[in-house]
Order: sequence, then structure tokens, then C-alpha cells
Amino acid sequence: VKISEIIGSGFGDSRRAVRSGCSELIESGGRGSGKSSYLSIEFILQLLKHPDCHGLVLRKVGATLRTSVYAQILWATQALGVRELFRFSLSPMEAEYLPTGQKILFFGMDDAGKLKSIKMPFGYIGLMWFEELDQFEEEEVRSAEQSVLRGGDFSLSMKSFNPPMDPNYWVNRMEDKEGRHRHHSTYLELPEAWLGQRFLQDARHLEQVN
Repeated sequence: VKISEIIGSGFGDSRRAVRSGCSELIESGGRGSGKSSYLSIEFILQLLKHPDCHGLVLRKVGATLRTSVYAQILWATQALGVRELFRFSLSPMEAEYLPTGQKILFFGMDDAGKLKSIKMPFGYIGLMWFEELDQFEEEEVRSAEQSVLRGGDFSLSMKSFNPPMDPNYWVNRMEDKEGRHRHHSTYLELPEAWLGQRFLQDARHLEQVN
């Protein structure tokens, strides 16, 4: 599989940042920007690269997991040609990489208390993905990372969101710091065939009127 054929060309800098050892990857962008597709691919790649590492995917509301990040992670395994090496279940909602027993867990922050009691059969949780970061409170994110990212020689926290209009909202005010890589993407960086004519027509109309 050629990674360039399943993610947008604009994510090259983010891929290089991860390979260079960044510990926090922030991807912002509007609809059709490809950020969630890229992060799901990177999530699986890093899981396979670190056999003692497990993953955790979070959304603010647990009821939104199945049709968003759960489906997105399943898509990523198919796109990478490793779907048959994973077992997906809904109760509990998780994915297991069969050759090693590594797991990807899916949680909503409306049941945040369970994060403190997560126990893995081996290794540690080193991968986290906060989807729709702007729906979280800043302290929720900090607390979740401190509760989960413990031990191990690798950790990567991924965060994706559509920037809110309010420039003073906390996700728009995150400062640059060591280990943090920020990237903004738009639908213009994806092949038109991936988006379809209906999406492109609507996007071009919005550009003209707003």
C-alpha cells in the first residue's frame, strides 16, 4: 500500500513530525479536509510499529463513537490491507490486533471515570486520539492524558477538530511548544475524485456567498 494514495498530499509534514518523535499531533481543518482519515491511518501505523503499545480513541459523547471514529479506524485497517488481522467488537467497543493482542479502546468522556481504571493485559497505552477536540473542556483533555499516558517508551496524543469561529476559544489559542506539531488542512488538498461533485459544488457555492 502506498500511503500517499490513501491520505492527502498535504499531510507530509505531519508524517515527518511523527517519524521525528513528536508527542502531540494537532490536526485542524474543515469538512472534507482529510484530517480524520489521515489520523486513523497514522494511528494504525504507529500501533503496528510499537508492539507493546495500546491505543485509546475518545469523543466527548460515547453515543457518537460507533458512526465516527470506530468506523474510521475500521476503514483505516481496510485501506492499509490489514483488516483480516484485526477483530472488531461493539460490546465492549474495541479492536484487537490479533498477531500481538494489542487493543484499541473507544470511550466517551461522558463516562470519564472509567479511564482511571483501565487495565491492559500487557504493555501500556501510548496512543490517544481526541476527535472533535473543540467539544472537550481543556481540563478534561489534560486529565485524560495524565490518567492514561503512563509508562512505556513511546507516546503520541492526536487531536483533530474543526476550528470554532471564536478566536478566543481554547483550541484556537494553543501555543507552540516542544513536541507539539500543528497542521491545518482544507478540502483543496485532496483529490477531487475523493470528495465527489456534490461536495465540491456545495463548497464552491459557500466560497462565493460567504
